[in-house]
Amino acid sequence: MSFITNHPYLALIIAIMLLNSIVKIITKSKLSPIAALVLAIGSFLSQACSPFSGAVNEAVSNNYYYGKFKKDIRYSPMGNWFSLGNNKVNADVASFTPLARDYGKDKDHIFYKENMIDNEVDMPSFRAKDAMAFDKNHVYIATDDLPFSFTDNLNIKTTLFIVAGADPETYQRLEDWSWGKDAKNWFYYYKRLDVDYESFTPINSNFCKDEHRVYIKKSFEIIPCNIEAKTFKSLNDRYVADAKFIYDFVGWENGKEVNKLNKFSYEDFNSVDATDKDYLLFDNQVLYDGNIVEDADRAHFKVIESPTRSYATNDQFVFCYGKKIVGADLETFKLYDYAAYARDKNHVYFWGEKMEGVDIESFGPKEKGGWIYSDKNHDYMGTEIRKDD
Repeated sequence: MSFITNHPYLALIIAIMLLNSIVKIITKSKLSPIAALVLAIGSFLSQACSPFSGAVNEAVSNNYYYGKFKKDIRYSPMGNWFSLGNNKVNADVASFTPLARDYGKDKDHIFYKENMIDNEVDMPSFRAKDAMAFDKNHVYIATDDLPFSFTDNLNIKTTLFIVAGADPETYQRLEDWSWGKDAKNWFYYYKRLDVDYESFTPINSNFCKDEHRVYIKKSFEIIPCNIEAKTFKSLNDRYVADAKFIYDFVGWENGKEVNKLNKFSYEDFNSVDATDKDYLLFDNQVLYDGNIVEDADRAHFKVIESPTRSYATNDQFVFCYGKKIVGADLETFKLYDYAAYARDKNHVYFWGEKMEGVDIESFGPKEKGGWIYSDKNHDYMGTEIRKDD
């Protein structure tokens, strides 16, 4: 009796299991009748507790639902009312229809989510597709679909943001949502660009061009630069070149917006090798993350294969993230399975930083495939001894 009073929930579970076994013996059932009953009750309660009577038109939107007994319209993202909310839409139930995932209308009103937007659009011509909306006058994107840092200084007080200058009949948002175009103009983050329409094209993560100019993608702007358009070449997703220089645009550095266009002169364009996404080689130089790797010696430079590709060597030195590891022994240097750690005959390194006081011979992963490493004395996180060690 004391076990039951001290452990009531455990006792209840044991009792249910015993009852389930007895019922299975009596009914000669291979399945658990108690489990089936619990599932049936759970399903019934789930349906009974749901505030919805089904989606209005799930093929168009999984966010608009009929309320209980179809007395009202509710907006609930993916029907997840418990976690994401359940808001009433002040719409006429009989005439309400979703237009897109977050847009709907009834006989009198237009809605974005649960919000009425009649005063922001031309109602008779209004339509929506995916995240974009259109009427006879404008192209729209919902303000809360814009990047926060984009709207931070705009002081937008409307539900919809007008894409100024966009043609409602031909505008389309491209696969990369930061880009759009209509029959006459290109748009970047929903702002019209002053570029040559026919020849303009995005190039890579940092650059775009038309037949006259090369442009840099700076945060939410496209700005012209002095790279020569006629001899322009794209090298990979980061670097470009013209007849004289290789270019690298750095928008952010150490958490600060710097917007630097770095350039590196080269002698022979045929020497440029940009096939490695992490390292760019030209003449006798090596670039890593926009910086010349000091003493790299391109002819002998070799990346040590690992998931991070952060370590490399030549015939004299070991490098990590493009910086020379002073004092590393080239002949005995090797990586551990977790490639942040490496060792030579004298030291253990974490991302190229020498770790002091580590017992080299016993150092290794605490568990196979793990990222916590230890020696005979301590466990480590990075270069630090774990505090709970």
